[in-house]
Amino acid sequence: MRYLFIGSSEYGLPALNKLIQNGYKPSLIISQPAKPAGRNRHIIPTPISEFADKQNLPLWTPENINSEEAIAKIAKYEAEIIITAAYGGYFKKNIRCLYPLGTVNLHPSLLPKYRGASPIQSAILNGEKETGTTLYKVTAKMDAGPILLQKKLPILDNETYSELNERLKQQAADLLWDFWKMLLKKQELMPTFQDESQASYCSKIDNNTCRINWQKTAKEIHNQIRAFSLTPGAWTYFRSKKLKILASEKTKENTEGEPGLICGWDKNRGFFVNCLDYKLLITKVQAAGKKVLSASAFANGARLAAKEKLGSDQ
Repeated sequence: MRYLFIGSSEYGLPALNKLIQNGYKPSLIISQPAKPAGRNRHIIPTPISEFADKQNLPLWTPENINSEEAIAKIAKYEAEIIITAAYGGYFKKNIRCLYPLGTVNLHPSLLPKYRGASPIQSAILNGEKETGTTLYKVTAKMDAGPILLQKKLPILDNETYSELNERLKQQAADLLWDFWKMLLKKQELMPTFQDESQASYCSKIDNNTCRINWQKTAKEIHNQIRAFSLTPGAWTYFRSKKLKILASEKTKENTEGEPGLICGWDKNRGFFVNCLDYKLLITKVQAAGKKVLSASAFANGARLAAKEKLGSDQ
């Protein structure tokens, strides 16, 4: 069974590696071009590109995967199927239907829920108790194609995006391997059409999405912190500078004063902040340009004063 693999982020690495370790190397790997990143704007290849280079696998990073030239090049490779995972781009019909088995995509949600760019973060942000992985056939509409395989995964209490992402990457690899074995045995797949009435969507994460509004409930803010930890990090202003809040613990202690007010300390764990309903214990932070610290270490170093407030850029 021959295939092309198209992906960019780390999400697809375990799945690609699973096939390779079992003796199935891709005819070609396609990824996004290297782009400037970080404070110094160095040109950085995608994780998939880095992996391909290290493994000496055939790699191509077209500027426009849907151009006539790109489609003509892809068509020269002999394959039965295209596998995609977090590529970050749209595929026209000429690509989707290029090979006999079409194009399939791995998506970290229980479709039709959370179609779009941030399914893992959105599930945590909304307080979901479970998520999962869906393998589906790619069609013109985003994440709306017939489902080939799907598996659930519980979201653990207080689990962060980084932690859940790692488990979902491994689940995606296992799900793809199950699918691959079915193809090898020529077992008939029974695609299930998605129920459009149950579809929900999630957008890209931006700076404003990550900003904490202390007027929300402790549960909502705790979920926001989990959803964006460790990267890009939920944030607030402290002494007119950005402060990332990377871990917290819910309490049942009533607020003492207005939302955003620092209202107490635990010398071993961190500091308390008023939310709309209860206090939230902040346990891990990162000041702009600094390393990640326990909130207690940060509080000592910053010499937090009573009645200081988070959230204002003044």
